[in-house]
Amino acid sequence: MSSAYHSESDGQIEVINRCLEGYLRCFAADHPKTWSNWISWAEYWYNTTYHVSIGKTPFEVVYGRQAPTLVRFLSNETKVAAVALELSERDEALNQLKLHLKKAQEQMVVYANKKRRDLSFEIGEWVFLKLRPHRQQTVVKRINQKLAARFYGPFKIIAKVGEVAYKLQLPDTSKIHPVFHVSLLKKAVGDYHIQGDLPKDLEVTDEGEIYPEVVMGARVTLKEGVAVQQSLIKWKDRSLDDVTWEDNEVLCGQFPDFSLEDKAVFMEEGVDRIMDQSVGLGVQPKPRIWRVYKRMKGKGIGKEDVDK
Repeated sequence: MSSAYHSESDGQIEVINRCLEGYLRCFAADHPKTWSNWISWAEYWYNTTYHVSIGKTPFEVVYGRQAPTLVRFLSNETKVAAVALELSERDEALNQLKLHLKKAQEQMVVYANKKRRDLSFEIGEWVFLKLRPHRQQTVVKRINQKLAARFYGPFKIIAKVGEVAYKLQLPDTSKIHPVFHVSLLKKAVGDYHIQGDLPKDLEVTDEGEIYPEVVMGARVTLKEGVAVQQSLIKWKDRSLDDVTWEDNEVLCGQFPDFSLEDKAVFMEEGVDRIMDQSVGLGVQPKPRIWRVYKRMKGKGIGKEDVDK
């Protein structure tokens, strides 16, 4: 139960409320006072959405079968006025939903294009390489991360991979993948003939080259007001403590031969977006409670007394 002006509750309820709020906003954004009219459709949407935690939809759990498919309503198809009104409102709701989703997509494109730059390089050019903060923490393991260098190099471009990725000529002792997204590169101004060095911590060790192994989860996060899809990546030959969230766009550009769909271990995404526990993200068991106390005349009583 949640208290007034202090709505914190258990995490599952908070996720459900957040998803229902987003669903209702798609319908009632232009007329928020009518949000209660869409409660029934929000309930139907939630009950027919796949949940990773239970492996199926709530509708299938209760009734043992899939939810019936919604068919398009044709005028004069029914003689019952209430049914005709309900179906017509449903079709109108779906039309409004498509309109709001289209407006949201257009707005995201506007936000994304404000800071997007169309960069392209030629084979043989020299560029500086930006090492991402998370990679510097998990691979380089720097202590003073905020003051660490952002760009290294320059390095020579030896090949173009796809439309937005380039392969660099890194030192022979490098243990990172040589293909990088264009957003991680900055053109080196001037004439360069000798390639730069990577940090000493990025030299080859017994751990080998850093490469993604499996996708353990997915989420959508906001970066400067723009929705960005991310995947939870387990890196090859590294423990589960080193899993990191990666932008799908950057991941596909840096590792073009790594398929996010083929490497995923979760079935589908639900409203709670819970990862498959079988992959071993080590959920620690809760500690055993030896004594519980109940306020009674200012004295604590043991669990044995409460049970009595």
